[in-house]
Amino acid sequence: MKRSARVRLEWSATAFVAHLLMLTALTVVALVVTPGPVPAVGATAMLLLIALVLGDHRPDELELTVVASADRCTAGDVVRYRATLAAPGTQAHLRAEIDPAQFVELAGAQPWRLSVGSETVFDLRATAWRVGSPGVFQAQVATRYGGWSAAVSVALPYLIVHPQPEEQPTAYAPPQLLSQLGGHVGRARGIGTEFAELREYAAGDPLRDVNWRASARTGEIMVSQRYRDQAADVVILVDHLGERGAYDRRFADAAVRGGASVALAYLAAGDRVGLVLYGSVLRWIAPGQGLAQRMRLLDQLVEPPTVDSFLDPVLTRIPAVALPPRAVVFCFSPLLDPRMLSALARLTQRGHRLVVIDLAGLEPQRWPPKLSSLTPQVWRRHGELVRSRLAESGAMVVDDVTAIPTAVRAMARRGVA
Repeated sequence: MKRSARVRLEWSATAFVAHLLMLTALTVVALVVTPGPVPAVGATAMLLLIALVLGDHRPDELELTVVASADRCTAGDVVRYRATLAAPGTQAHLRAEIDPAQFVELAGAQPWRLSVGSETVFDLRATAWRVGSPGVFQAQVATRYGGWSAAVSVALPYLIVHPQPEEQPTAYAPPQLLSQLGGHVGRARGIGTEFAELREYAAGDPLRDVNWRASARTGEIMVSQRYRDQAADVVILVDHLGERGAYDRRFADAAVRGGASVALAYLAAGDRVGLVLYGSVLRWIAPGQGLAQRMRLLDQLVEPPTVDSFLDPVLTRIPAVALPPRAVVFCFSPLLDPRMLSALARLTQRGHRLVVIDLAGLEPQRWPPKLSSLTPQVWRRHGELVRSRLAESGAMVVDDVTAIPTAVRAMARRGVA
């Protein structure tokens, strides 16, 4: 990622010039008080020095180029930046430093000094997921002899920081699940890896399916049949309706981290994973596979939601390719907005297998001050009512992403999958 910026310079005299003027004034006073060749030579030298310092070439603008080693990374990674100053016709130099944003930290010492045409290198370590400029490159530019100075401030190129994946993301994709849920072993015979049965050779069977050991034992040519490998359609549904006015700002962080963990787990297992961001503006990514799909999903997960629209989101606006029939939907929501609850009910009516991760839980970790003493009791009753209604519709509700494997196994055991 490269960013070049032309900055107009507003020059001002430095303290060095003020000191020279003071010394020159003292020399002139000495020449008046005690005339002679020595004070005259000193005054002349000081005047020439002032003319030299103030006459330094001052460019109207300079070009600062910052090149980043990457435009996206994972929390904990280090991104290297290279900064180059270009100011034709001058020998300006600068004293530079970085004012980092809240989601990065400087990996190394500052400030640095560099001259025109030279390159400085600095590293920034991402500490949290975010999208935005990781900081501001600030510099104090001075002319060749230090008589004039100007301030330079340029924002660094935008950086997309993905959340740190869980240590064991494969736990979200238990291998013993049925084929419709992404166990990758279907009930139909076909091209696959897991053995199903033996049968006699028929015209047209590929030679690679001949089981030579069984053929030698039975005296007939036998072929191995296998279960057809299948991939599930998994959709990550993130509730952005509660972004404005929510009682706890941890909702977004829990949704991003949990959604990323589930997506990476099923992508690693070979499933097709999509994303639906359910808010005032609907955004979606159709299920897909591979590294490019992984980057698209993580980029959209960390993108800040749009909360300026007053339109109610409608699931019918989402094309069928984004929510395939009988797709497994993992919904991350605090379950605080009735529109989200209605959307979940429609999903189960359409035949989707639904796992809901309740970000708020039955009991928040902290309550805002000056609330009624009955608030916790009412909150718990409301949460239990919402969960019971979701359970009646066939959804599995859990409090944390670590409980997802248990919920998925329960869906498979009771035949929902």
